[in-house]
Amino acid sequence: MTSGAIPRAHRRSAGGVCALACVLAAVSGGLVLPAAARAQLAIQDFVVTAGASGEGYQGNLPSVGVPVQDSTEFASAAIGEVAVRSDLTYAIPEHGRIALAFDGGLRQFSARGFELRDYSPREWAGTLDLSYARPLGAGAGVTVRTRLRGRQIDDRPPMPLYLQPGYRSATAALRFDVEGPRQVFYDLEAFGERSEFLAPDFAPQIRLLDRNAHGIEAGATLTGGSANLRIYGGLERSRYPRQETFDPDDPVREDMTFLGGASWTYQADYIVQIELDGRANRSNSDRPEYDALTFRAVLSASLPRQVALNVYGALTAKQYLHSTEFARLLPGEEANSASQAYVSLTRSVARNLDATIRGGWTRAETEIGGAYFQRFGASFYLHYRPGF
Repeated sequence: MTSGAIPRAHRRSAGGVCALACVLAAVSGGLVLPAAARAQLAIQDFVVTAGASGEGYQGNLPSVGVPVQDSTEFASAAIGEVAVRSDLTYAIPEHGRIALAFDGGLRQFSARGFELRDYSPREWAGTLDLSYARPLGAGAGVTVRTRLRGRQIDDRPPMPLYLQPGYRSATAALRFDVEGPRQVFYDLEAFGERSEFLAPDFAPQIRLLDRNAHGIEAGATLTGGSANLRIYGGLERSRYPRQETFDPDDPVREDMTFLGGASWTYQADYIVQIELDGRANRSNSDRPEYDALTFRAVLSASLPRQVALNVYGALTAKQYLHSTEFARLLPGEEANSASQAYVSLTRSVARNLDATIRGGWTRAETEIGGAYFQRFGASFYLHYRPGF
């Protein structure tokens, strides 16, 4: 693995996300301006959330991000958090709609159970989405979107209290939707993404996770009554400019991920969604090659006394093709490799104020491939909507 100069071909690929984002912004701006006078701005949702949690963590594995081995088999933490979420739309008759969404907040931990000292990690995280959707005639449309994400971790603890390393990422995508015969809807999306991990001076190895990716996904949705079925497949190519393969003819790690699956959704008095997602990752480096299969289920329903129930479950089976003594250094994104379950109950307690209690469990992979941790706990949240 290396942090040397990036080849010219890769510099073009890495700059593709920024270039695509600029092109999409210019195109959408040109389409919107002629009708700006008739535009309508609306706040779809604005929520301020404050909450507290108690969580326990199991595992006894080292973390690539912490040089001092202070791991333990069990740790606990009390957590306070505050977050803001907002959704705005800018509708232009006959010219589509611009949507802007922000979701960000702060979590402060007070952790116990480690051998050398107690940790007080602080996590800042945020996501900003901007999209422009425009109709292309009867039954067709195009959407351009960009996403900026970031996370910063202070006083990152060792295992088993796993927190994904800090990072920043940018994504740009172009999507087409077309209505076909017999109520079948087709979609096609191409995207590019660049991620850079924030490594402290004492743990520069986290930068080995830096990644540039681009890919394509196509799907078909069959609709009928209150249910629909979507079948999809895609391909994603990733390049890790700081990771070596130790092959002089092919020195930089590149992965190809094949994905496919199906999801069924039923929406009436309640909402049910079931999804089966499969991934096969192949690489010019043997270490990160794996096959994974995830089953997900979601249930949302209204209960008596104006209580809203939400249940989510995901079970992932993941197998690496090659055994190795070296850390595989995969991005620690829980969504691709986690088994999760949670149940939440939400009820209005005052004007513009909702309360939620939630219990959950997670088993997920760290940035060291094949190293897992478990997290379980309970939370209480208050959600305030000003109503403007």
